[in-house]
Amino acid sequence: MWAGLEDGPALVVIDPTGAAKHEALPATWQRLAEHFQVAWCRTPASDRELEDLEDVLETLTARRAPATTIVASGEACSAAIAIAHQFADAVNTVLLVDPFGDDSAMLAGTEIAVRVIARTHPGPDDRVAAPLPLGHPDVVEGVVTALAGPR
Repeated sequence: MWAGLEDGPALVVIDPTGAAKHEALPATWQRLAEHFQVAWCRTPASDRELEDLEDVLETLTARRAPATTIVASGEACSAAIAIAHQFADAVNTVLLVDPFGDDSAMLAGTEIAVRVIARTHPGPDDRVAAPLPLGHPDVVEGVVTALAGPR
C-alpha cells in the first residue's frame, strides 16, 4: 500500500503482522506521510514477500527517491537487512523495532546505517508484547527521531 507524497524521500515499512484492520496507513503515520512517500508492505499477506519488497525498491529507484529508509519489526528485521544489502545504492538507513538477534553484521562494508529505534521491555507494566506494532506511537516517535538525527 502506498501513501503520502508521490516523490521525495521514502519510507518502506515491512510489517510482519499481516493484514491491517483498515487496509490504510495507521493514523499515527499520517504526519510522516506529509513529508515522505510511504510504502507499507504487509509481508504475511503475500507469499512473495521478498519479491514484493524488491518491486517496491525498484519502483523507488525508478522514481529516483533521494533517500530510502526501511522500517521493520520482529521477524521482518532480517528480511529488511537482506533487502537493504541488495539495494545498497538506494537504501540509506534501516530502522528496527524489537529485532531478533544482531543482524547488523550483514551490512559490514556498506554505507547503510542500522539503528534500533524501539524495544519492548518485558515486565509486569508492559502492556504490549514484542514486537511493538509499527503503528505504535513509540515506533513513530523513534522513526521521527532517527530521521531528524545525524545519519
